[in-house]
Amino acid sequence: MTRRIRKSRSLIGSMADGLRHRLSDHNSLFRQRVIRIGFWVIGLLFLYSLMFGTYRIPRIIQLEMERKSLIDANRHLTIDLIEDDRLRQLLISNSEYIENIARTKYHMVRPNETIYRYHGK
Repeated sequence: MTRRIRKSRSLIGSMADGLRHRLSDHNSLFRQRVIRIGFWVIGLLFLYSLMFGTYRIPRIIQLEMERKSLIDANRHLTIDLIEDDRLRQLLISNSEYIENIARTKYHMVRPNETIYRYHGK
């Protein structure tokens, strides 16, 4: 006669069999309790990820504020660029503007021109 060899079960396998038996139709109260605990665990993990995960809410708010400040800085730089382009076009095409800058900013005069300054109130 041949000898039967019992297969040894692992600890996890026996626990899974016990859980499967307890979750069968015979014990609905235990099944409801496991489902309720499972939902609570999933909910708590979701809240934890919202507060401390990679895509956490404070980080999203910080990035949104940074994005708004970058948009504002870009707007100011665009305005400066347009103003500089306007001044460049004036310097290229308008000789009266060049003369005005030379006289006011650099205090230049034409040859044989006399400047009178008045110091008032």
